[in-house]
Amino acid sequence: MRADCRLYVRDLALAATLIIGAVGWNSAADAQSLNALANMKTPRFVLDPSWPKPLPAPVTNGVAHTWVQGEVAGDCVDLQDNVYTFNRGWEVGVTFNGVLQGNQSGAIVGQDATASAIPSPPVVVFDSDGNTIAGFGNPTLIQGPNPNFGYPTYLPHGAHGCFVDYQGYLWVGGNGDGVVQKYNPQTAAPAGAGATWVAQIGTLGQCDGPPNPGGLTYTSCGDANSFNTSHTLLNEPADMAVDPNRDPVTGTPGSVYIADGYGNHRVVVYTTSDGGKTYQYNRQWGTTCKLNGVNHIGQDCPAGTFGATGGGHPHCIVLGNDGLVYVCDRPNSRIQVFDKNCGGPSISGSQPICQPRRIINIGTSAGVTPVGSDGNNAFRNADPAAAAAIQLAGTRADDMDFWPNIDPLASQSPTSQHVIVDVDLGNDNTWLMDKATATVFGALGVCGIIPCPGHNGGHFAFGHTAATDSKGNLYIAETVTGRRIQKFTPVMGNGQGNQGNQGNQGNGNGNSQQ
Repeated sequence: MRADCRLYVRDLALAATLIIGAVGWNSAADAQSLNALANMKTPRFVLDPSWPKPLPAPVTNGVAHTWVQGEVAGDCVDLQDNVYTFNRGWEVGVTFNGVLQGNQSGAIVGQDATASAIPSPPVVVFDSDGNTIAGFGNPTLIQGPNPNFGYPTYLPHGAHGCFVDYQGYLWVGGNGDGVVQKYNPQTAAPAGAGATWVAQIGTLGQCDGPPNPGGLTYTSCGDANSFNTSHTLLNEPADMAVDPNRDPVTGTPGSVYIADGYGNHRVVVYTTSDGGKTYQYNRQWGTTCKLNGVNHIGQDCPAGTFGATGGGHPHCIVLGNDGLVYVCDRPNSRIQVFDKNCGGPSISGSQPICQPRRIINIGTSAGVTPVGSDGNNAFRNADPAAAAAIQLAGTRADDMDFWPNIDPLASQSPTSQHVIVDVDLGNDNTWLMDKATATVFGALGVCGIIPCPGHNGGHFAFGHTAATDSKGNLYIAETVTGRRIQKFTPVMGNGQGNQGNQGNQGNGNGNSQQ
């Protein structure tokens, strides 16, 4: 199932759209469009079943080898509205002495691939029409007898999350590793499998946990081995965001906020004093939720703590133009909202805590009294039976984005950001929520405000991350059994609630390589 996919740039003119620098979004030309989106107080969306177009099928020895992405672990958008996906299809592991190690469940497998199919490059880039314009990333794996055989030689293990910053750089992380990496797409795209990062936070294969003298460094990763204190090491980071504004502590722009949250239980901030060439630890906040001294999961967890187990504690991090930091506490089905200057450095093993400005509960659980804010329930206006069905599932705050939004501009986005788009992995749907009141008014799924599992267009199977482009289009990436990305476009001129989102119909899954 291997073929040469080391280099793929569809067209040099298209590749030139992968531009470094805060260009591509024209504030004057796009102001009218943004105003129209801002006037859509309760927007409605429809599926674009033709997006993306079929993936490339390079020919080797007379045989076409179609790319398969595997699980789409992250999606993000640049200032030219190109869509990047960070994929797991390549993480197939290595067998040595009869032992398979380093393989990910999200790798290319029989149910989503033919005998001739090959993993796509780790990063695949689509233009706004769904054409594949680039693919890059080093997919090589460590070989035996090295004890770390099967794990990546260069990219993060457990591909997870991506973000394109205001300067055009791509950031990726790994929920089975200890690194966040920064790439220049303009040089990475033509380099293909030879793409190299321009900056890295953390150390590949080593996490903020106890070292292993046996040489298998990845055993330091995971929430069972969380120190939650290191200034130089991460522990399975899930997501990241870059702030174009000046840091409230250092006064320099370009700080990186990391949801260090599959092994650790913290938000950690790295700042830069040289324009993004190097990054230094500055502060952190968050720790494991405990009740009566026992690890705990639930919306009764103390404010500022994250669910003890289950991964994604925290799972997402988004910077609002209100100057606040929005953090997905996935195990606890809530979004916690913090000030940027929260916390402080870990000193002698301390784990700073910060009280959130606000807690948004994505539904509530029977018998549990949420802490913080007003104990709000996002589904308080939903049909009671539907709300009860939704609240049976956990992990209701998997990822979020704002709408409308210019994602790379983050805290400088010149948009209203009046809608929160909440990806609910547990219920296979994506909720549309009024930001001011934290109330769900609609859904992307064709089922409406109720669980919407399935593989047809407008259904979801493990929806994982969301991204918004400058035209108001939403992109939802799916992992595990979904293994695709779907595009939803706003119904222009619509300003009413989309109860059921009945306009979102489609007869395909929008991704021909499934």
